[in-house]
Amino acid sequence: MIRLIHNQTVQGAIVVDDIDDGLPNKLYHRLGSTADPKAYVRDGIIGKPKQPCYISRTMAKNGFPLIPGYINLDMTQRVTLSAGKGKIYGLQNNPVAAPLITVVTLGPGGVNPLVASDMIAPTLTLAKLGVAPAPLDLTLTGTTFLSVQPDITTVIITGIGGVVLTSLQILAVGGGVVTATSIVIPAALVPLIQVANTSVQVLANEKLTAVVAVS
Repeated sequence: MIRLIHNQTVQGAIVVDDIDDGLPNKLYHRLGSTADPKAYVRDGIIGKPKQPCYISRTMAKNGFPLIPGYINLDMTQRVTLSAGKGKIYGLQNNPVAAPLITVVTLGPGGVNPLVASDMIAPTLTLAKLGVAPAPLDLTLTGTTFLSVQPDITTVIITGIGGVVLTSLQILAVGGGVVTATSIVIPAALVPLIQVANTSVQVLANEKLTAVVAVS
């Protein structure tokens, strides 16, 4: 699997017109139709129009600020050829201007090939506040906390001392940790939260965890 990210150096969507079979077929409708079952077909067989892939310039992120648009592609033969010497290669290696797209081939943290399981919904099982006299850091435990760029992992804290923090903000403070299974938010970033009066969710790869009360 690869992810194609719009570099936002041009206005409007970018078309990848030499592939039509790498996207998850049942998530992308032809001409916006949802009534016609044939609207899902993308492979351009006889009698059905070829459906090029478009990378939007921006995309919504669950009510948070827009992020650069992207599409995920399975490594079919056509996608592999396009990435090696076709349209994807050309968009990434523009000879006369800045690259129009960024191609992501590795999973979160820049390791291992990118696979669908890197983008499954995160889970949050525990939100534990430290006990004085130790630092009152907030430690979150769960799974799939790391996001694939350009998505940014975000912690949403509501209730007393509520605040919204991105992984970049957490890592910028000493003691801040963000891994696939643990997030440690330094006390300096959450000075007012209280046990039983505050709850937490984690947003990763455009998906939200269930709400968990701080304990």
